[in-house]
Amino acid sequence: MNQIHSEISVADRRTQTRIQVNIPIKVTFSRMVEPMNAVNQDISWGGVLFVIADPPPQETGSLRIVLPWKQNEKITADAHLVRVKRLQNGSYLIAARFYSLSPRSHARLERLLKMLHGDQVDPLETNSFLVRDLEVTVNDTNELRRILLQISTGRYTVTVSSAYEKNQSIRLSIAGTRGLPVIRLRARITDVEKLSSSYFDWADLFTLKLLFEHPRSAIKTFVDLLLNSLPETCYNANSELINSPEQIRATVFANPTAADQAQSAGKSGVLCILETQFPEALNHLTVGWGDVSAFESFFRDLILGDQGSPSGWPPEAWAELEFLQSIHDRAYGVSDSRLNVLKVGRTV
Repeated sequence: MNQIHSEISVADRRTQTRIQVNIPIKVTFSRMVEPMNAVNQDISWGGVLFVIADPPPQETGSLRIVLPWKQNEKITADAHLVRVKRLQNGSYLIAARFYSLSPRSHARLERLLKMLHGDQVDPLETNSFLVRDLEVTVNDTNELRRILLQISTGRYTVTVSSAYEKNQSIRLSIAGTRGLPVIRLRARITDVEKLSSSYFDWADLFTLKLLFEHPRSAIKTFVDLLLNSLPETCYNANSELINSPEQIRATVFANPTAADQAQSAGKSGVLCILETQFPEALNHLTVGWGDVSAFESFFRDLILGDQGSPSGWPPEAWAELEFLQSIHDRAYGVSDSRLNVLKVGRTV
């Protein structure tokens, strides 16, 4: 028998640890009423490999997998059938890829993977071995509302500065500041497009389109609860960013990953203060890099607006901000509004 309905992406194999574990599970293929007994062989963030005694139904592409959990509870996942192989003893080896888990089952799956992996992973890296992370920092309530409304559709679009691959499964984290909640969801990349714009010609940027691997109804319920619990808007209507180009204001940027930071450190491997302690500030400046008006809007918002450091900038970070402003001034010039006005942070 040779059934191949889809392929496990190379990116998933590289970024997800497969953990060997032999446990009894239940599987129900499409067009089946009663589940089949199976023995799990290995498991990862993205899927499972298991053995069944009888062949799966013909022309089946999806299945439901039930794994045991604590105190007669269970982990339930809907999956796509990826590969079927008949073994010499007459049984069948099945590879399946998860495409939908409820938030509760997803949380249990993560905990199961961490427990199974045990002492083999550094406690400081308990999440990194599971799957690749993608983090977006949210600074105000209105921004979080816009993101939540997009998430409620089951899809999300974000811009990144590092390479991701189509069909790769990731963990999306929406990290709130100023008391806003942190949201973590599983998602699959459905499209990767290189961003072509005069505003972002300073680096390679990519727009990712994500499809969430949770039931649509669960996402909507989750979003509704969050929207109802959010405080009133704290957006600063006087922010200089309001005058930035629409393409900049409408673009959601992800934070640099650890791999991105290591690459940006250059040959020395040493990260600057902004990279290690204030990556969000660096993100804001790089977004407007190369456009005088946009850069100055972002810079003023860092110094005077909501995006700045609540406790003030340490001397080392302040020196780096001034240095970046000086480099940008020399490379791209100064706007007319600053030619006769004292510049923020230093003298003309």
